[in-house]
Amino acid sequence: MLVAVNKGASRLAAPTIDAQTIRYSQSRVPRRLPAAEMRHRDFYDRPALCQSAAAATFLQLEADWEAAYLLTLQSAWMADNRRPNSMEASMAKAKAGRTGTDVTLRCVELAGTVGYSEAELLEKWGRDSKILDIFEGTQQIQQLIVARRILGLSSAELK
Repeated sequence: MLVAVNKGASRLAAPTIDAQTIRYSQSRVPRRLPAAEMRHRDFYDRPALCQSAAAATFLQLEADWEAAYLLTLQSAWMADNRRPNSMEASMAKAKAGRTGTDVTLRCVELAGTVGYSEAELLEKWGRDSKILDIFEGTQQIQQLIVARRILGLSSAELK
């Protein structure tokens, strides 16, 4: 995915960590929907307002996942093409971390009591997604980096 350029390890590592978080959360969504919802895949044809709560949640999680995935791809493409990507990497890190945690925890909720049992891996995945979010950096720091880039301010000017 990334060209092995050794200019700023954090700039190049960010898209791979984001991709790991996205891939991690992707495996949770379709697998954990209630069986009745999975049999009726026509919920793409109706607005979320007309859906059951589980289907509407699934649609929202899928949209969030897709946005995080596309941000990660953009950041990785920029890194591969040796373009500055600190703003895009921060946007992808913030979105991927939040999305990974949200998807995993919502899947735990959708699974009900099974989601909290140690027999299924959902409980472990919920903990792991929080750790990945912390590892990527806090949301506030990523948002501060994006704000600095958009406003064109230095770290001394915007704290």
